[in-house]
Amino acid sequence: MSGFVEGGFVALHDVQSDCYKIKDIKTNEEAPLMQRVATFDKRPYHFEFFAEGVEMGDKCIEELLSQPPDIAVVDEIGGYELAGELWSDSFTHLMESSIPIIFTTKDRLLERVMKKWKIEPTHIFLPEEFDDSQKAFEHIKKFL
Repeated sequence: MSGFVEGGFVALHDVQSDCYKIKDIKTNEEAPLMQRVATFDKRPYHFEFFAEGVEMGDKCIEELLSQPPDIAVVDEIGGYELAGELWSDSFTHLMESSIPIIFTTKDRLLERVMKKWKIEPTHIFLPEEFDDSQKAFEHIKKFL
């Protein structure tokens, strides 16, 4: 869409190393976010976080608030934020703004995320709706 401004970040997963990077969708800048260091049964201590990636996420959200885009993207809000960690405070400020937001969360956490931040979604997209990225994009555009 011409003239449409988006901002925020997405998480990129390298399956081989089980490492995540964060990518600023406005600048395409990337930073390491977290690396798996233990098995799933050790959660929430099964990941080591990298300050560079955490700071980039906070910086992206601060920029969204200071220079509001047409739509904000936050990938993802999960257990750490529900526990008041990681981007919990930044996401709270973003949710208090009037900026339209697309955020991701795991299906099993959706109700808790909606309750914590008092979110009344316009639409909930399910993973199976995104088998075809072009079809998904066309579907999302209907809501903008």
